[in-house]
Amino acid sequence: MKDTLDSKGFLRFTRCPTAAYYGWSGQPTGTGDDPFLTFLGQEAKTIRRLAWRLFPDGHHIGQADPVRVATLTRKHLQEGTAPVFGGCVLVDNTIAHPDVLIRKERDLHLITIKSKAGNIDAHRAGKMLVTMYGGIRACWKDYVYELAFQCAVLRQAWPDLRIVPWLLLPECNTPADAEEITSAQATPAPLPEEHDDEITRRRRRSVLKFFPASKAVDLIADEVDAAMREMKKLWRSGERPVSPLKYACRNCEFRSGNGRDETDGFHACWGKLARPRPHLFDLYQLYSLKQPGHRQALLADAKIEAGQTALFDIHEDELQGEHAARQRMQLRGLRENREIIDPRLSERIAELRWPVAFLDFETTLSAIPRHPGLKPYQTLPFQFSCHVLHADGSCEHREWLNTENRVPTLPFIRALMRALADVGSICVYTDYENRILKEALGFLATLDEDTQTERSWIFDLLHSGQIVDQHQWVYDYCFHPQMDGGRTSIKKVLPTLWKSNPSLWKHPVFRSYYRERNGVVLDPYETLPEHTFNGESFSVREGCAAMRAYREMLYGSGSSCPQTQEALAAMLRAYCKLDTLSQWIIFEHWQERLQMGSPRREHKNEVVVAAVS
Repeated sequence: MKDTLDSKGFLRFTRCPTAAYYGWSGQPTGTGDDPFLTFLGQEAKTIRRLAWRLFPDGHHIGQADPVRVATLTRKHLQEGTAPVFGGCVLVDNTIAHPDVLIRKERDLHLITIKSKAGNIDAHRAGKMLVTMYGGIRACWKDYVYELAFQCAVLRQAWPDLRIVPWLLLPECNTPADAEEITSAQATPAPLPEEHDDEITRRRRRSVLKFFPASKAVDLIADEVDAAMREMKKLWRSGERPVSPLKYACRNCEFRSGNGRDETDGFHACWGKLARPRPHLFDLYQLYSLKQPGHRQALLADAKIEAGQTALFDIHEDELQGEHAARQRMQLRGLRENREIIDPRLSERIAELRWPVAFLDFETTLSAIPRHPGLKPYQTLPFQFSCHVLHADGSCEHREWLNTENRVPTLPFIRALMRALADVGSICVYTDYENRILKEALGFLATLDEDTQTERSWIFDLLHSGQIVDQHQWVYDYCFHPQMDGGRTSIKKVLPTLWKSNPSLWKHPVFRSYYRERNGVVLDPYETLPEHTFNGESFSVREGCAAMRAYREMLYGSGSSCPQTQEALAAMLRAYCKLDTLSQWIIFEHWQERLQMGSPRREHKNEVVVAAVS
């Protein structure tokens, strides 16, 4: 068992005491290397570097041993008012790791630095952390409960002081300035002694803002104190608690291998109820089903209580709500073990206007923007791929990638205008491209340059009816038994259809992606190249990796090495090209299965590649 109780264990305990026990016992989690969590971790490091600049007189405790750190923290707080970074407070085997502590007479200010964006106007109106019903807003719950845990530990350590909690966050509507952007990317170094007015100016201009959190913390203080007492009792007992089985277990961090690893924490809790295949948890949007006569009680919880955890324990007459038709299709496809393609899809395909473009965007964002005037997490499109399929079976691949250190939105839109000038229908996968175009429309209006032509083009395109969502077609009309949990993302649909349809492997354009490993047909994304940068093997096979490659190309090793920049650019082009080729592969599969006849002719076996400048 762990030697101390910390905020991570406390958050687990508030969700599930058994999960807290697994954490203390060292049970492996099933989260793996989540690319998005890795991205958020990198953003948090940048935010932390920037936060140090707001406390130039701060004292950094460079120690690893928690007992030694706790001693030094107390010593510094007793001797002066300088902010303390990297400290900890240890009380009765409970430990808090405040990001910043500042003592001002009888007040002890506790500042937690996070990379999540806050909205200062919403906070001033009392609507950011707290709901209108007086509860903690769900999207901020973990942050506030972590802060409340730290406050409770500090109150025990310093009972004569008033604990004042703060969140230090990037503010979503504050534009970054050049000085702060440069500082965010630099290696942290001690700042020269500065006057108070300079510190005040820096804080006023910073994208990082102080959000007072006393009101939110006070709302849950009694609840947190009680939960901490219960957690300590459990921890001291060393016994594994038996928590009620419920729908929330579906997302347990100790459920590895999507519930198929019988040595994980999920199986330890669920026993034989974890074994059915397909499992209850495999039903698409299971959470949407409610118990008869109840608006909130989940049908899944009633099934679990009754010991009915097989997917087929759900009956069709229990399906209701917005996802019922999709769930019904999934149940039928799994019972009959066959692919389902609703014939109505042929009507949607027949409505397309030729030539048909398959379009995909790649975007980037940062907690601290790379360019002055941009706001935290402002989305910037930096690349597109477009396969244009003509009625005679010929195809062109048009693409654009920003390779300059600039805000790419305007050149992106101009290149996109040229690429789509002669197309009919535009197939995208999900509504993401529409959202990026809408954001670009607003952003272009803020530029000094005349962008009326580009804004009019975006507006007309968004209202033209040209854009078609292929993902909606999958949701409405298609199911395959191999779609994991009935999921409909392109990264799940493509490999399922690819592996099930050998005729796609012989297609003159697609066949270069056909490979096997140990007799198993590979997902086309697994065939994308890997390269070694800075001694690390790296590939671009999903969106977060694309963001990382783009940053490395412009601001990392690619900024000083032309060969590295070109290698990264090639990886980005290959990835984005496969995204739109995947849409075409899915489209080709549909036409074949629906016996519509493909526009492809065998002599049209090449794709014309055009970089849009």
